[in-house]
Amino acid sequence: MRRGIGSLLALASVLVAAAILTTSANAAQTVAGIATDQILQPPNQADGKPIDVVIGLHVVNLAAIDEVSEQFQLNAYLFAQWIDQRLAFTPQGPQDQIRSYRPGQVWTPQLEMLNAAAPRSRDEVSIMVSPDGTVRYAERLLVRLSSRFELRRFPFDSQRLIVLIHPFLTYGPSIKFELNDVSTWTASEFKSFSSLAQWHLTGLHSQVGVAPTYGGLTIPEARFEIDVVRRSSFYVWKVFLPLLLMVFLSWAVFWIEAGDLSNQITVAVTTILTVIAFAFAISATMPRLPYLTYIDAFFLECYIFVFLAVVELMTVHVTHRSQVRRDLGLRIRSYSRWVIPAAFVMTNTIIAVHFLT
Repeated sequence: MRRGIGSLLALASVLVAAAILTTSANAAQTVAGIATDQILQPPNQADGKPIDVVIGLHVVNLAAIDEVSEQFQLNAYLFAQWIDQRLAFTPQGPQDQIRSYRPGQVWTPQLEMLNAAAPRSRDEVSIMVSPDGTVRYAERLLVRLSSRFELRRFPFDSQRLIVLIHPFLTYGPSIKFELNDVSTWTASEFKSFSSLAQWHLTGLHSQVGVAPTYGGLTIPEARFEIDVVRRSSFYVWKVFLPLLLMVFLSWAVFWIEAGDLSNQITVAVTTILTVIAFAFAISATMPRLPYLTYIDAFFLECYIFVFLAVVELMTVHVTHRSQVRRDLGLRIRSYSRWVIPAAFVMTNTIIAVHFLT
């Protein structure tokens, strides 16, 4: 008798457990009373219009800008907001004004950074829903992006770093981007902890539009532009000033006695070797480009004028050895003291006007 009662109790326990598991499984398949496979699809608009997704970007830090590879590293918050009436609810009390969901529980527009050099890392993601169905999405991201750099004015240049955001192609036709200027800004502490010693952030601009895709279709596009200006002090004190001093040193041969070939050669050769060694030493900090920048032109000019000093030295020496042409050599030396420095100043002015204006 007792054994029969025990068997019945065991059977009842199994049935209750099965019922609980079945109820949990059914509950897990719904979110806000809607089946999971439906809630993960874009909400259907009654008028058939695209879903208005308000987008914003909060720049926390620019960790690195590499003009050699034309990439920059961005640390930021990405915000998006839209209305999904399926998630609207009636608050159960004053504490029930916001409901949170995990990624993958409800539909969110899959936002892609089109110019990312690698997939972005997302440290934190937040999805909060208000009673009227307004969904607020936020993510903290770290990403390395590619952007075209215009470096003709280098190192006195300014750059516009571009962040291009598209929805995933599948959702493109059903989404329309709008801007949220309130959510597009830079951190107030940016200047305090920015690791960009060579750059100064001056502004953040945003605009939305559409971009063409395959088959003549279009897809919404959000474009964020980060304006930065290079701090050129490093190049002024560590490159331009030393080069100028080297060129001035090469002109010392103009003031050495014309017959003193040994000292003139020593000064000229030492200057040339110093300029070449200096160029190799700083080559790692220079962008590798198929066109000339301002600093490239300045380097070439310094090479040319150091070489002219050597040419002048040899010309004066050869003419000075001849009794007939000695006076010609002395006149060349007299003119060189002023003509070559004046020509250097003039060519510098022309180069600056050409590259910097």
